[in-house]
Order: sequence, then structure tokens, then C-alpha cells
Amino acid sequence: MKDIILVGYGGHAKSVADCIERGKEYRIIGYTDNKEQDSAYKYLGTDVVLKEYFDKGVKNAVVCIGYMGKGSLRQKLYEELKSIGYELPVICDPSSIVSESAQIGEGTFIGKGAIINAEVKIGKMVIVNTMSLIEHECIVEDFTHIAVSAVLCGQVQVGKAAFVGANATVIQGRKIKDCQFIQAGEIIR
Repeated sequence: MKDIILVGYGGHAKSVADCIERGKEYRIIGYTDNKEQDSAYKYLGTDVVLKEYFDKGVKNAVVCIGYMGKGSLRQKLYEELKSIGYELPVICDPSSIVSESAQIGEGTFIGKGAIINAEVKIGKMVIVNTMSLIEHECIVEDFTHIAVSAVLCGQVQVGKAAFVGANATVIQGRKIKDCQFIQAGEIIR
């Protein structure tokens, strides 16, 4: 097993950690955050310790800050981790279904029961949350969040740092702009 650090610890981190534990490829050595949280994992300190742990041989990290209003923070953390030298693996729950023809960018999180179908292209640091469905030939750009049970029908294009809310549906062939916010339950026709 390879060591990995959780960067940020809140609700989303708990989902990510659970997927990591279920996958059995990585061993969580602890987490960084602005302050110590109630957690089963060791608090390593603030993000200033990330270089120290990299130098000690920990080469993998995962950003565990959810999207809600924090897209720019997720991007900043990504850039900081890459400048240190960290690898940001795709974290994919074993219960998800990902087509072999799909392309998934580094640092992306794919939650429980998510389905990513044929010829989908997903950028880096995307959150594909629990039970979401991304159908054939969709393109999802960097730093976007596809929320719980959201549905992207075939050939949908979602711009950078967009948010598609819980139970939202985007009908085939539609385009979502960069930073666009789709409300929970909304249908984009």
C-alpha cells in the first residue's frame, strides 16, 4: 500500500477517506487542516507540513475540500501540491462503474455508485459525487463538481469550475459554462 495524506478535513473528506479505505490501494497517514478535527486519522498540522512529509517519502495526496464556494481554494491547493511534487491519484470508490474508454484526470474523486459511461472525458480535480451518472461522450472540465445523484445525459459539456447540483439533470447535448451553478433538482433542457 502507498501512503497518502488527506488535505483538508470536513464532511467531504470523510467520504473520500471511506473510498480510500474501501479501495485498499492507499494507507491514510493523516490529514492537514487549519485546526485539529474530530477524526479517526492523525492530525499532521496545517498545510505548511506538506513539504516536510513529501521529503519524508509520502508522495501521494488528495484534496478533501468540497466544492461549495471553494473552487478557487481547491485549485490553489492543487497547484501547491503539484509544486511540491505530490502525485494526486484518482480516488474511485469500488462500487462505482467507470467505462474503460473514459478518461479521468488526476486528483478526481468518484464516489459510491457513480457511473461514468463510454468515451467520457473528465478533467483534473473533479468531484463526481455519490450516485451521479455521466453518460456517453460527456466532457467535464477541471475543478467541476457533479453533485449527488446528478445526471448528465449523453454529449453534455460542462465548463471549468462549474457546479451541477444534487438531482439536477442536464439533457443531452447541452453546454454548461465555466463557473455556472446549476441548482439542485434543476433540469437543463
